[in-house]
Amino acid sequence: MRVRRRTLLLVLLLLAIGLLDGVLLLRRARYREESARLRAGMSTLERTRADAIVSAQADRAELMLELMRRQAEGDDGLHLAISTDSSYLALDRGPARLRQFIVEIGPERLVGAAPDTMRVAVPRGLRALQRLLTARDRYELPAWVWVDRGLPVPGARADSGWVGPGAIVTTGGTLIYSLPTSGPLADSSYVMPGGIRVPATDLAAIRENLSSGMRVYFF
Repeated sequence: MRVRRRTLLLVLLLLAIGLLDGVLLLRRARYREESARLRAGMSTLERTRADAIVSAQADRAELMLELMRRQAEGDDGLHLAISTDSSYLALDRGPARLRQFIVEIGPERLVGAAPDTMRVAVPRGLRALQRLLTARDRYELPAWVWVDRGLPVPGARADSGWVGPGAIVTTGGTLIYSLPTSGPLADSSYVMPGGIRVPATDLAAIRENLSSGMRVYFF
């Protein structure tokens, strides 16, 4: 009896996966058809300009990231360098790397509940360290964190320890935190969208070198 149930569940799962694949393939085909239809209505000059714009935007983004890397390497002061592509955070002084460790990058996502929604993402460019938090500090999390996790939004959205034993807040509100033991972020499988989660031991190891106003490079 158990074998039959497992077989039935496996068949249903395979059917669901096949249906999902079919839907995705259908959407991809429609997207390609629509793109082809739009391009067919363009003149040769318009198609050339459209392709050039797309290429230029990609090249501009890549150039900006490369310039930010070089700016960080030329900064003789103590600073943090965060690579969102390679998922690491480093404490640097000029080209000298003092410590580097792997981090988890929160996804870019549309958060909140309609009509009050917003898109959050880890920034690119130069920021500054604004606040250093300890396990005793209370830091108010945005209401959309609970919404994103499917949890009811509490009346009080701040409590000590909710961003782990240590955390950094940069200008612009980017949160660099460690895994807490309580609160909405206390889930190893969930990384706050637009945020960065770091190992608590690594953050503790560089904490004495951090200070308000320190430059933080995101690239």
